[in-house]
Amino acid sequence: MLDSRKGLPGNALRVPLRRTLAAAALVAGLVLPSLVATGSTAGAADRPPVQPLPANLEAIRAAEATTLYGSPAVRPLEERKTALVTMGDSEISGEGVGNYVPGTHQDGNWCDRSYDQAVFRTGIASDTQFNIACSGATPWNLIAGGPTQWNELNQGDNLAIKARNTRVKLIWVVAGANGDGTIQFGPVATDCAIRRVFFQGACYPTYTDVWTTRVEGTRAAVEDALRSIRATMTAAGYLAADYELVLQSYPSPGSPDVEDNPNFPGWYSGGCLLYLADAAFARNKAVPLFERGLRQAAVNTGTRYLDASRLFHGHEVCTDNTSVRGLYIEVGIWNENAARQSFHPNARGHGMFAECMTAFVASALPQATCVDQASTGHGTLVGGLLEFKQLRNAGTGKCVDGKGYDSRNSTAQQSYACHGGRNQGFWYDPARQSLHSELSHDRCLDVSGGSLTANTAVNIYNCTGGANQKWVFAGNQIKAAGNSALCLAFDSPLLGTPRLRLANCGSSTRQQWSFESRNFPNPVGYGHDDFIGDRVY
Repeated sequence: MLDSRKGLPGNALRVPLRRTLAAAALVAGLVLPSLVATGSTAGAADRPPVQPLPANLEAIRAAEATTLYGSPAVRPLEERKTALVTMGDSEISGEGVGNYVPGTHQDGNWCDRSYDQAVFRTGIASDTQFNIACSGATPWNLIAGGPTQWNELNQGDNLAIKARNTRVKLIWVVAGANGDGTIQFGPVATDCAIRRVFFQGACYPTYTDVWTTRVEGTRAAVEDALRSIRATMTAAGYLAADYELVLQSYPSPGSPDVEDNPNFPGWYSGGCLLYLADAAFARNKAVPLFERGLRQAAVNTGTRYLDASRLFHGHEVCTDNTSVRGLYIEVGIWNENAARQSFHPNARGHGMFAECMTAFVASALPQATCVDQASTGHGTLVGGLLEFKQLRNAGTGKCVDGKGYDSRNSTAQQSYACHGGRNQGFWYDPARQSLHSELSHDRCLDVSGGSLTANTAVNIYNCTGGANQKWVFAGNQIKAAGNSALCLAFDSPLLGTPRLRLANCGSSTRQQWSFESRNFPNPVGYGHDDFIGDRVY
């Protein structure tokens, strides 16, 4: 059965010229030789010959071609319908969304493919879309001729068929969370949830010391999958310049800041049954390290990369306008699949994925980041990968530091020895003039109470885009955009640990700042467990 639907009408963006992509790759310093060498002038004579499929796959291909065109023949590439393809595991299959494709949410097949999944909701022009991802898939399930799932074709073999029957424009991969030697998200999430439900204590001590090793296993496996996908497309008669291959990272599903939600639904009714310390581990260490591994896999294979790891910040389970389904047990399913939809993107989350990928494909950038800049519920594309820098004060020689490694609303920002931790990292958005905390993109430097007056405390708070969250760099000072006579400053050490405040702009060194890159080989929050802060319940 074909798993495809028409794209959204009247909202189509055409994929940009491959020559533009090649130029962007060169500017970014990425090595994408296949893109650069072939440019956008490739024709049928330049392409490799289409390799024959094994008999069993050829029979399936011929049947699908007949459904598409009324004939089993392999058409020339230029005469085929265009297609978008998603490959990978439950993060992209649509598990957790509902509205599942018949036959993929039942005994014998738990791929959990949703009709509301992201590929059906982009604005990328295409005639048809294929979601061949499957819940539980490992990177090896994407390698042609590799292991299969349920009653399904191997995803690589399925891609080989689709690539011969349609003109594949985009292969969108989200993979690496499952399989021996990888991070094994499913078992880890299940273990952590069970420990919280039965009050057995936090799970993070079991995983924190082995996480780097697991991420390295994920990186190697994803690289194998990406190289195999390229080989599959070459065997189908494609040049690398004929299609886009994109690897997307996974958003963090949980947050230790759930109680900031003014409409907090409660631990059980909201399905946010994780210890806060485990949620801090996931957001502050596990997901960032996982993202680094995937990023490296993309770089090592010349694959375009979209970092979505921060996309759901502020929209995690039990937070405002969540983009993730919480702990969920489906009534009527009497096996382990009853709970596997938990902690996956919901329909809103897949809508954000679709926005991000639409913008990314149109951008022609080799790498980009997608975030929600001011809790709008929409993904915004930022070119390149975000660099979070530290704010070092000339007067104290120390950095702006989120007290207690905390990211709750109104957390004090204090003077503390610079150590490279995520509670000392900030990213400046020049368009919105906001300074975002590395702990959560949903937290910005915020003038308390909105009062742009001297001596008012500056904390972190939900990013709103308000005037009390707008800052302008002016030489070695940082001024309030709404009142240029006020500057960020540490207050007097005579009052205890200096904290961040507004002050009348002057010559004091406590108003002078260096917004500088960090160079710590083992920063807090990546290699240590200081990421927990006071999250112990």
